[in-house]
Amino acid sequence: MNIRQLVFFCRAARSGSFSVAAREEGVSVQAVSKSIHELEEEVGGQLFVRSGRGMRLTPLGRTLLEPALKTVESFDSVEHAAASWREASPRDDLRLALVTPPFSKHEFICGIIARLMTHSLGVETQLSVCVGESALTRLRAGTLDALFTIGRLDAPGCSCVQIGTVMPGVFLGRHHPLRGKSPLTFADLEPYPALWSDEIDGFGETILTACIKHGLASPLESIKTNEEVVDFLENRNGYIMGVNLKALSIVPFATMHGIDPAEAPTVPVCLVMLDEPQRPEVAHLNQFAQSEFSFMKRLLNSEKTVTGY
Repeated sequence: MNIRQLVFFCRAARSGSFSVAAREEGVSVQAVSKSIHELEEEVGGQLFVRSGRGMRLTPLGRTLLEPALKTVESFDSVEHAAASWREASPRDDLRLALVTPPFSKHEFICGIIARLMTHSLGVETQLSVCVGESALTRLRAGTLDALFTIGRLDAPGCSCVQIGTVMPGVFLGRHHPLRGKSPLTFADLEPYPALWSDEIDGFGETILTACIKHGLASPLESIKTNEEVVDFLENRNGYIMGVNLKALSIVPFATMHGIDPAEAPTVPVCLVMLDEPQRPEVAHLNQFAQSEFSFMKRLLNSEKTVTGY
């Protein structure tokens, strides 16, 4: 049981709708439904039943609502106390996150971008990777100053500013039947399974969800462990959607392949910050990110960057 499940439960109980709860928390309906289902499994019973166009609490749900509300309120009070402490102890660095699961070379790539920002902004900058809901929680708690997302993220209390765009690509394993074809079309990919992540693709817009909206019809498979990912690529002819950058290839295990530009949607890269007054260091970040995004993309797409790893 975790605080995210209880927050979704309380919001759904108040509104009588998973859709409203998802909109209020800035997540997908699937994310709310999944969390509620997991909570029901942990408490050993159903929390909601459908009633007309909405939902109502079961007897178990009504029993748990009051202690759940108190727990959420207590958690909020801890966040407020932490925020008050941060206001009394201001920082002069930047702590940023790229909203993505960990990937091969992520430390190398985050290090390049952080050093560039530190040099250009004159502020010590840290850049890490962080998955969806955790990243948003850390942003609201103040332990992160801003998020970079691949795809728009519409979350209450946050601004989402587009700083550039990227093109989709596909990771293919060494023995994939499409390895020698370029560019790839959605029809080429349709027979093969695509990797789906609830934490990422169920959280906001991603390269995969953008491609699905534009006609990609591959079967989706949710995989959780690194061992399963290796098997998915090496033995099951699966593929993983990503940004079409040379620096992301894992030669020879998996290489990035482009998608036909006639079909591939351009996906926005966005800077997400809280809708509140920002420290000067954070305010300058927006201007820098928009002006230098093209340079960073060229850097990560160069042969020198790939071979220098």
